[in-house]
Amino acid sequence: MFKIKRSILFALLYILPFSVPVYSQTENGGNSLNELVKEALQNNPQLKAARSQTLAQQTKVDQVTAWDPPQVGISFYQTPIQSFPNPIKNGMETDYFVQQMFPFPGKLGNMGDAASSNARMYNEQYYALRNKIINDLKSSYYELYFVEKKIEINKENQALLKQLNNITLKQYEVGTGKQADVLRAQTELSTLVNDGINLLKDKTNIITMINTILSRPVNTPLPEIKDIQETIPPDWTYDRLADLAFRNRPELKAMNYNIEMNKSELKASKLEYYPDFMVQLMYKNMTGTSNDFWSAMVGVNIPLAFWSKDKFTGKVQENEINVNTAEEQLNSMKNMVKSDVQNALIKIQTNKNLIDLYKNTVIPQAEQTLQSTLAAYQTGKTEFLMFIDAYKMVLMSKLDYYMSEMNYMQSQALLEQAVGLSINQIKESIK
Repeated sequence: MFKIKRSILFALLYILPFSVPVYSQTENGGNSLNELVKEALQNNPQLKAARSQTLAQQTKVDQVTAWDPPQVGISFYQTPIQSFPNPIKNGMETDYFVQQMFPFPGKLGNMGDAASSNARMYNEQYYALRNKIINDLKSSYYELYFVEKKIEINKENQALLKQLNNITLKQYEVGTGKQADVLRAQTELSTLVNDGINLLKDKTNIITMINTILSRPVNTPLPEIKDIQETIPPDWTYDRLADLAFRNRPELKAMNYNIEMNKSELKASKLEYYPDFMVQLMYKNMTGTSNDFWSAMVGVNIPLAFWSKDKFTGKVQENEINVNTAEEQLNSMKNMVKSDVQNALIKIQTNKNLIDLYKNTVIPQAEQTLQSTLAAYQTGKTEFLMFIDAYKMVLMSKLDYYMSEMNYMQSQALLEQAVGLSINQIKESIK
């Protein structure tokens, strides 16, 4: 019986050792995280569409600042019907004219400013979407890493449980073991096999999500992820990060441009109270005489006519409300940014502490408990179930460690999105 239990010890010594690698930015052949991010920024269809929208908005600046096209025409006076199809032949007078509308000074300039601010707003929205896609990609990438670690631990556990199952079965056959131990070992192994199948499904789903972000075929394989962890300086504070976010978060920049756009539209609507001008030049060709002459006409519209002034007054009121609304939306977004930065920073600090706790305390203690339980089991002082429970505690501690590691890295990605800068850019800005 001692030899059988010693086999359990050898199996544990083969599988149990747990060392924490020194982590750095992932290097994964042609699929490092940095390269995947570059690929997403280049190929993601959402980003392409957003970029096209920005370019389309930029073309509106020239559209709204251009004058209306001129009008040209010919007028025929006292032209007999019989002269058709050449009305000039027998007509008494033919007038040639060209006319142009001139908007009141400042109208087109303000409309151009509004269009320019609108284009910049779209550009910042593009960068906001860019940051979101990077966050989604990194979050899925770290989740894939965690699932791969769970699969790895599951395989190790299955290998051990198969050995333990054989050992308990032999013990039962020679009369030194219990049938309950055999059934428990078989049940644990079946549970692990089922978990392994579900984990492979989870891995496939995550790879599909990553490939969708990259605009790859959904079944494109990804190599196994090695290591992922980076270290964040401990002196990062909420105040410094919030200040960076207020200056760099694309959503805030977009809302500031939205305010500028509405203010320019307000200025333009106030100028609608002033008249536009119409200038017309006409050449009168008097048939059969030498008395041809030129004429000119200047006209204005009257915006303040009692039947039309409400149109312009209502537009001014609408734009004033739009400015106030945009300013309140900016204040709301600032509060949201504060919350995002605070939550990301807390998650980073919490999960960093959990990583240290599991690495330096929980996992070593769980392994010591397992060794102690194994020793007690070898001397008959404890049951097989206690030994299984102690081993599962070690495995759960490892899973919790890797989960904290995943959460730690996902929190960094959230911080990048909250601030609007990458981790390296934040480091450079806080120096």
